[in-house]
Amino acid sequence: MFIGHKLKKLRRENLDLREQCKSQKSRLANLEAEVSAYEQKIECSTTHVAPLVRMIEKLCADSRYAEWDNHPAAMILIQQTRAYFDTIMFQGLKIPESTGLEEKPDREVQNVSLVNPVPDQKTVESRRKAEAWQKVYGRNYTDIGKLPFPPMQADDFDSGKFVEFSSDEYKSMIIGVKASESKRIAIEPGIDAICTEPRGYERLTEDKRGLGRVMHDYWGKWDNMEYEFYWPFCLTTVGRAGNHSIAVACLYHESILACGETNMYADTYMDYGKSEIFHRVTSDGVYWFKDEEPYCMANNRQKAVIWMILHTIMGAEYPIKYKGIQLNENE
Repeated sequence: MFIGHKLKKLRRENLDLREQCKSQKSRLANLEAEVSAYEQKIECSTTHVAPLVRMIEKLCADSRYAEWDNHPAAMILIQQTRAYFDTIMFQGLKIPESTGLEEKPDREVQNVSLVNPVPDQKTVESRRKAEAWQKVYGRNYTDIGKLPFPPMQADDFDSGKFVEFSSDEYKSMIIGVKASESKRIAIEPGIDAICTEPRGYERLTEDKRGLGRVMHDYWGKWDNMEYEFYWPFCLTTVGRAGNHSIAVACLYHESILACGETNMYADTYMDYGKSEIFHRVTSDGVYWFKDEEPYCMANNRQKAVIWMILHTIMGAEYPIKYKGIQLNENE
């Protein structure tokens, strides 16, 4: 009896030690992923952000441009924002394979449970790396589509390195209202910044809503296409429908309108100009700061550039305009 009881106790202790070992291995993997994320970021410098921000500051302080309908700082904002969204325009485009051979039937997926599938080791490692990444770089703010807002801090952020910036505090700094009718400007594809993500190669090349528009000189706007314009980002986003059409319009600088019309307008105009976040959140291209204290690291210098241009424009002492519309709140 005594030996049997002792054996059971030893087995339990052995199981406990194994669980502790697994836990320590998992913690070690998280730490390694976090260190890797830091090492990648160390390679990034502020040289891409600081010079451009200094130029924007000088332009916004130069009173010679106070009466211009298209302030030079606003035009640089448009150029930088358009460049960013142009680079991601075709990232999600699915290209069909063209081998000339007979298509093979889809392979059957075996041993996959549709109810609570067990993740494989690769999936687990990927999740660990994603969690470690978010602890350092935060997570994208996706409540308002693709607008280039700063990242939000992860819930399990590294409190030893960063100041706390909760999701509630972050969201409280953002105020969006429907823009007045006076801020309804015409949008120029290929010139203004437009966020669009065409997905299908065939729809882009074969459909009359894609490159077929160019071939047949037809530039009609379908009823289900929706576009939203956002001040002060000066950015147009596209709804579920119309991504292929607007992509072609950007490539050929043509408005997607009914024949005979010359101007393109968004369906909705929103204004976030009164948001406190423009004044309290900054970046040097390496870190994101809340009230000049770091809350996470920056993983996209182009977003940091766009944000710092906006930050400078919004703090300018005289009105900064784009197409005659004032971007900042200062009089």
